[in-house]
Amino acid sequence: MHDALPSELFSGLSKGTVASFVLFALSSSASPGPNNLLIMAVAARSGLKRTLPCIAAITTAFGAMLVIGALTGGTLLERVPNLVRLLGAFGALWMLYLAWTIGRSDPRLRHADTLALPHWSKAVLLCWSNPKAWMMALTTGTTYLPHGPSWKMTFCGLIGIKLLIGLVAQLGWAAIGLSLYRPGTQPHHLIAINRLMGVLLAVSALAVLF
Repeated sequence: MHDALPSELFSGLSKGTVASFVLFALSSSASPGPNNLLIMAVAARSGLKRTLPCIAAITTAFGAMLVIGALTGGTLLERVPNLVRLLGAFGALWMLYLAWTIGRSDPRLRHADTLALPHWSKAVLLCWSNPKAWMMALTTGTTYLPHGPSWKMTFCGLIGIKLLIGLVAQLGWAAIGLSLYRPGTQPHHLIAINRLMGVLLAVSALAVLF
């Protein structure tokens, strides 16, 4: 093709297709979904250092989802047509649990900071139970991945773009949370932050079902 990219990394993809994928990655990664809101909540509550494990966990988890999406394509949904609905129900319940845990945390109680801070494994489970994240992974594998002998190299390029954009977006949401973070602040301020983050995550959980 005349407008095909010369780089072997994107062999078989036109410049327009790559541009479309970048816009898709930007819009899907920067939106206020459960993963980004969790990162913002952790950053607002505990600072950047304790947020980084959640960012690394979500990035790794979504990378695995992209690989599954490329290998299975739409066949996964064809074999299990109710998969999205099941993931949505489970994911919403899990997110509501995290929202409740964060929202009811009282910094005046002993070990409250540790209890309010989700473990990286919870961040992985949150990512894997998000049906919209699975749809994004499957879209990448079915819409943008070309056929041919070089599809593996092309997929590496696409997954690199998606994860890099996702990482930048997550750091952006962490920065928003950090703007609320005040080390040594008064307990009532921390309680307000916890409740706000809990409400936002709960709203995001309900949005997953629709």
